[in-house]
Formats: sequence, C-alpha cells, structure tokens
Amino acid sequence: MIQLFHPLLTLIATASDSLLAKYVLYLKKENRILRDRLPGEIHTKPHERAQLLKYGKPLGKAINELITIVTPGTFHRWIRDEKKGRKKNPAGRPGKSAVLRELILKIARETGFGYTRILGELRKLGISRICRQTVKNIIKEAGIEL
Repeated sequence: MIQLFHPLLTLIATASDSLLAKYVLYLKKENRILRDRLPGEIHTKPHERAQLLKYGKPLGKAINELITIVTPGTFHRWIRDEKKGRKKNPAGRPGKSAVLRELILKIARETGFGYTRILGELRKLGISRICRQTVKNIIKEAGIEL
C-alpha cells in the first residue's frame, strides 16, 4: 500500500508553488476545453454544490480566480444560503393529490385504458381539473406501460 502512495507523495513534496500554479492553470484550461464541448448550461446537483463548497470555502477570495463551473457570485450566494440555512423552493406547481393519483393508477391497472380514455372516465366522475398530459405523467411515473 505504501508503494502506491510513495510516488504521489514524492511528487507533492518536490512540487514548488510555481509548479503547483502551473498545474492549476493547466487544469483550468483543460476544464474550459471540456466545458466548451458541452451544449447548454451545467446545472449542479445539491451534493455537487456541497462538494464545491467544502473545497472552495477554505480558498477564500482566491476562489474567484479558480471557479469555472459557476460564476463567483453564484458560489458566494451558495455560501450565504448555507449560513442562513435556506432551502430552495421547489419549482412548479404542486402535484395532484394522492387520492387522484391512486384513482388514475387503479383505472390504468384494472382496465388497460389509454390516457385519453382514462381522462374520459375521470370526466364522467366529475373530475375536470386535469389534462391528458398529467394523466400520462402519473402513469409513466408509476412505471405502467399502456
């Protein structure tokens, strides 16, 4: 086991500050090249944010020069939010009630009807505040194939 870490420890022990700065510069450029190949924005997940905060906070203001995955302002907002204990509000409207979900799933399992036919059955029961796409989403989330 010690043989595995020996070359790494030797590298770290012999690296000077200027060499470490060159390593960081290289990794930043490599990161930029890889990021340019990705289409669209990169959205971080909560566990990824936690990792970035864990390793970025000890750097202090130096993080402004290093960070590339988000803007420095976003990173500092994450720090403020973490201190205040804020939770991000879930986007979108609240889901349909559990009773309505169960009714839709029961109709789908027992009859094998398609989405439009299930919607028609719901309308016969006087449930009109739902659309075909919502019925489809509920059935897909449950893993039922129609």
